[in-house]
Amino acid sequence: MKYPFVLFYSDDSEIISFFDNQELNCTLFFTNNKLNELFNPNYQILVTYGPDEPNLNSVIANRMRSRWIHFKQIESIERFNNAVNYCFIHNCTLSRINVRPTFSIFTSTYNSYNKILRAYSSIKKQTFIDYEWVILDDSPDDSHFSFLKELFDNNNKVRLYKRSCNSGNIGNVKNEVVSLCRGKYVLELDHDDEILPDVLKDSVECFENNPEIGFIYMDFINIHENGNNFHYGDFICKGYGSYYSQKYNNKWVYVYNTPNINNITLSSLVCCPNHPRIWKRESLLEAGNYSEFLPICDDYEILLRTFCTTKMAKIHKLGYVQYMNESNNNFSLIRNSEINRIGPGFIQPIFYELFKIDERCKELNCYEDPKYIYEHSQIWKRENYKFLYSNKIINPDYDGQYCILGISSLIYKLEYIKELYLNKRNDFILLDSVNIEEIQNVLDKYELNFKCYTVSIEEALNYFLMMYKSTDNYEIIDNYNTNLSQRHLVINENTTPEQKYLEIGIETGYNFNNVHFKTKIGVDPDPKCENEIIKLTSDDFFGKNCDFFDTVFIDGMHQSEYVLRDFNNSISKLNDNGVIFIDDILPLNYNEQLKIPNKHVYENGILKYREPWTGDVWKVVYYMLKYHSTDFEFKYYNNQNYRGVGVFKILNKFNIPEASIDEINAYEYYKDFNQYLIYF
Repeated sequence: MKYPFVLFYSDDSEIISFFDNQELNCTLFFTNNKLNELFNPNYQILVTYGPDEPNLNSVIANRMRSRWIHFKQIESIERFNNAVNYCFIHNCTLSRINVRPTFSIFTSTYNSYNKILRAYSSIKKQTFIDYEWVILDDSPDDSHFSFLKELFDNNNKVRLYKRSCNSGNIGNVKNEVVSLCRGKYVLELDHDDEILPDVLKDSVECFENNPEIGFIYMDFINIHENGNNFHYGDFICKGYGSYYSQKYNNKWVYVYNTPNINNITLSSLVCCPNHPRIWKRESLLEAGNYSEFLPICDDYEILLRTFCTTKMAKIHKLGYVQYMNESNNNFSLIRNSEINRIGPGFIQPIFYELFKIDERCKELNCYEDPKYIYEHSQIWKRENYKFLYSNKIINPDYDGQYCILGISSLIYKLEYIKELYLNKRNDFILLDSVNIEEIQNVLDKYELNFKCYTVSIEEALNYFLMMYKSTDNYEIIDNYNTNLSQRHLVINENTTPEQKYLEIGIETGYNFNNVHFKTKIGVDPDPKCENEIIKLTSDDFFGKNCDFFDTVFIDGMHQSEYVLRDFNNSISKLNDNGVIFIDDILPLNYNEQLKIPNKHVYENGILKYREPWTGDVWKVVYYMLKYHSTDFEFKYYNNQNYRGVGVFKILNKFNIPEASIDEINAYEYYKDFNQYLIYF
């Protein structure tokens, strides 16, 4: 046996026979497929032979090229011996970082058995191939280690170790397994979890492009072992975290949107980066590695140390699948009470004082009012709030992002959005106030692989900007077309004060009080204001009314039957060239346009809504646009503060037949609304 050990990649029987009875100063191992052996340091050199160099890019790592010699011909055994021995020793002179794996994935195990197959499967799917997986088994007996040895017997990327006895101290075991790692970068992977295929590739690119970064984290999902979703609710991480929903393995999941880094989010483990946690190895060691004294809160402690010694980046995408074990044998589940005692009671106050966390936050311009440590609110709902954080935000998958405000905006601009969707470097999120299942169903119907979440339309923009945005190259997509932020401004813009005005549906009186008419009448059976309002239903009012009007604003009961009668009655009392305004013609989603809102009460026998509600007003307008578009000039105004105001300048007076109500009520939101929006 002579060194180096050389993998000779060839199935050419002639060249193989050439080496018979030759005086070799090496040991040859002929193969035509087992190049995985190069990840075993016992095989030091790769030799290929033939007129052309084979394409092995998908098999060997870039660092291995210095150990690869290609011969088009072998002139003598002496030249061959010299070449492989020179290459062997020359590689020993190179910097260790250039000849060792780029990435070390480290895992501690405890009677994992088949659960480790999840982690193993996800590692084998990595698009970045230059890694090693370092496993330290802390099981109390040898049977589990024997299982692991058999499982990984032929995988040269796995380095498998066992402690001499069970420790049970996770901080100590992680300290030891990190010390065994050889990679430039290290990633912590729990024995029963998964990383997504691009995690290593994305991390290498982030580290290489941002040399100041020493720590990376990403977003993750929690799922049960049976595949069911799990999430912690919408108020998480003291208001600094959130969720969004996306497809994973063709199933909708809740993605935990990990908070950015500042003095508030560092104040509790529940706000700090969860998996995946990825370091430059030198940064982790500079921070001190995991503490061998901590059987709990080891992750919180090392994260605080890491913050003090390096800069952080968030790769803002799903990177990790964390399983909620049905047997409740996760370390964190078993020791939850101690984690909740030691972390906030001792580690947080002691580290903040001794490691001067607040001063470090001020240095990095991520220090917020410490009242938020105890006074919790979702940050996108705060008024006059400036979000401060220190981490870099990166999403390597996309060049541009599009935030779609409301399902109606998706439908209204569907063709434009579909054109943008052809570019796979564009990212989309659809936000609406309806339940998440309805948003997901809409995206499934249109076959759009978007992110989405439930948030009020009024708060959606802030949610996007503070919680989801990962690039300054973004566009907000809505169906708003005006800066006129109130309905009375729309009315005043299209009329003169001398015109005679009728308003149907007064409610609080805000709009009625602010329209500019010198002569105006308001009608409402149950107003919430003290103005001189005619307290009648619109039907009763028109039954007694003899006056004619130049302008009518219809904002009464938002049900198609009432809207039809209000329109017919208004047009019968409209002066020539008169204008009718109809409110709430553009519902943002399915729930808003229900004939009876989900949240409602009856006051004095009159239906009142307790959530945004337009009713099915749009169905009457759709009928008018379909059958009477030549009888009026139509335009509309839409702003985030209201749900669309239609302006109808009447050219030829007409009635909507009462019998048409059956057709009007038959219009369906998911079938007809997109056709309705063609008129806008």
